[in-house]
Amino acid sequence: MVEGALDESVVSGTGATHPGRGARIARGSDVVLDAVVGALAAWTVVFHLARLTGMPRDGALVLWLIALAVAALMVRDGRLGFPSVPPAGTSGGIGPVAVVASLVVAAGLAWLDIDGLWWPLAWLVVVAVLGLALRAVWRGGASRHLTDRTAMGATTGFGASAVLVLAVLAAVLSLVMVRPDQDDVFVVNRSAYVEAHSGAFPERDTIFSDEVLPVERPAVLPTSIEPLVGTLAARLPVGSAALSYLGLAPLIAALGVLATWRLLRALGMRAPVLATWAGTLFLVLDGAMHGSFGNFFVGRSWQGKAVFLMLVVPTLWHHGQALGRNGSKRHLVIGGAGILAGLGLTSSAAFIGPSVLVAATAATALDAGQPRRIGRALVASVPTLLAGLYALIAEPQRLDEVASGAGRMLAAVDIGRLLDSGTEPVAMVRFVFGQGPAAVVAIAAVLTAWAVVRDRGARLVLLAGPIVVMGFYMAPGMFDVLDKVGSADAVVWRSMWILPVPAMVGLVLAAPRAGIRAAQVVVPVVVLVGLLVVGTPIVSDQNRGAELVWPPSLDLPRPEQDSARVLIGLVKPGMFEDEVVDAGMTGARLAGSGSLLVAGPEDVNFAVSVLNAEVRSVNPRSSYLQGRHVGPVFLAEERQALTRALDTGVLDFGDAIVRRALDGLAPDAVCQRILPPEPALEDSSATSRATSIGSGAVLDPDGDQVAFLLFDHGYLPAGMDATCLFWLRG
Repeated sequence: MVEGALDESVVSGTGATHPGRGARIARGSDVVLDAVVGALAAWTVVFHLARLTGMPRDGALVLWLIALAVAALMVRDGRLGFPSVPPAGTSGGIGPVAVVASLVVAAGLAWLDIDGLWWPLAWLVVVAVLGLALRAVWRGGASRHLTDRTAMGATTGFGASAVLVLAVLAAVLSLVMVRPDQDDVFVVNRSAYVEAHSGAFPERDTIFSDEVLPVERPAVLPTSIEPLVGTLAARLPVGSAALSYLGLAPLIAALGVLATWRLLRALGMRAPVLATWAGTLFLVLDGAMHGSFGNFFVGRSWQGKAVFLMLVVPTLWHHGQALGRNGSKRHLVIGGAGILAGLGLTSSAAFIGPSVLVAATAATALDAGQPRRIGRALVASVPTLLAGLYALIAEPQRLDEVASGAGRMLAAVDIGRLLDSGTEPVAMVRFVFGQGPAAVVAIAAVLTAWAVVRDRGARLVLLAGPIVVMGFYMAPGMFDVLDKVGSADAVVWRSMWILPVPAMVGLVLAAPRAGIRAAQVVVPVVVLVGLLVVGTPIVSDQNRGAELVWPPSLDLPRPEQDSARVLIGLVKPGMFEDEVVDAGMTGARLAGSGSLLVAGPEDVNFAVSVLNAEVRSVNPRSSYLQGRHVGPVFLAEERQALTRALDTGVLDFGDAIVRRALDGLAPDAVCQRILPPEPALEDSSATSRATSIGSGAVLDPDGDQVAFLLFDHGYLPAGMDATCLFWLRG
């Protein structure tokens, strides 16, 4: 693979003709990326307009489609257009001192637990090393730029096709990898609710109530991606869960690869295809930590925050650095669209989006001697300021409380408390990168990627990320300040998302080494094989029980998701009829309308809440049994006790609380987990202690206390599958 060679249809010099196949593929890829980001931005605006006016779901869909049609016509007429990849050039060389110092700092951050009052000293060292790197880059001098057409022609057809193959492989991996994530209790349930209700978009809780209880999440600007999935699912022959896991997930996995490739091309990487492959394979091996980049790559790519991380963040880096280079309004428009799209994907975009766009623009604007262009990036970031203001004044956080709290904080700063961070910066590094070989590779790439590109503007862009993250967000006490102002303690670790880690790792691994001709292939192979041996791939069962399945399946607990379908079908006629028939319970139906509430082990409850929004479960996620929506009548402790009893067959909390749960909640149907029989019963025809139900459905009250309580409260056995003994309220 010779990526530096020009495509066969491109002639060097001033006689260049039309770009060849590789350049056309690259251009088409860029158009798709910007079109998707633009569509997400348009939906974000439409969604919030619908919230303000009470517009119904289908009306919002029509308005969005009209906006997309108008935008498509403007692009076709040349009024907007899609900007090409900006040129990159060559700057002077740099010495080894800054690089070696960066590697030492990377090793320290990856291996040492530096906390308490040691962190301010370590932070000063990190800032000094970043300053040393910045000085080395600036002393390298300005770059001599190539023409835009030559830069576009430097993509071969074979190389571009290799990236498309990688994108397809990423999409397939997202389809066959199952790694359930309980965030979907909120995320996908919200989509399911929108799918089932054609009225205005929900503002309150949909997990435990029909918009009666307060929503579980903080009072921030609500995201729009879940309502979009639900709106589309209502008009498509697939449900919102299937559209999320089997539609959106592979799309974003593929687009994430293309977004990384574009950023690498824009930074002047001499082997962008190799670097894209290396960076993507690193993500596949980066499964040690729940918050790792790898786990957001294909393991959670249907969630809005993953869409933001994999698609929008590299898009903002790309258009930000291009805006700083040439000041193009087209880059400004799409950069602003990225900001809006981010706000519709995750609340964290309110501080990550502007950090990326302004940092990228500032890096190349200062390199070009045009600092005024930074102001354009600031203007494009105004929506995030409004989103932050909304988070401060929205209920339940009141404006007067915020103002008084901020006043106290600014009036009397506790220096000792500020230096001894309550939220340790190194702990946030660990949450994302972990500790060990994979962390060394990632952090070393973050701190040295600037040294392997030749354009000064690109070097400054790659330095801007660690300067913002490590110099600003990881400053002593900064995380505590963010928590004080915006209750951000649960998401400050996402400041690491500012860093385009896949591109940085790819840059470092696939960089040419002087005197070693095969280094661009040998180094990434050796490093990645080493990580495969000592690390945790995202498909490993050590990564929260991840597994590969065929045919593709929803990312829900298996086989509990099958039991959840049966449980829903038992109480809601017309839903999952085939699953009820396959389980042999055609005649087992709830008498009457019922409350449409079911109970079971937490994994079954989880799947119930994701698969639909009409039949609710008592406890789909234990952490949701506390919060603003929980009051005395919610029976939080009773929900927990009932879930535990149905999962283990043991009354850990006593029988009185389980009785109160059955009396107060009165679920229509119950799944009691079938446990393996005791050794003494394995070769016997006696009934299992776990179920107390034999072939004639005879109850053994002495053998199963949970079954006895269910029977005593009017529940009768309805049948069983591989996971559950199903009970229906008589």
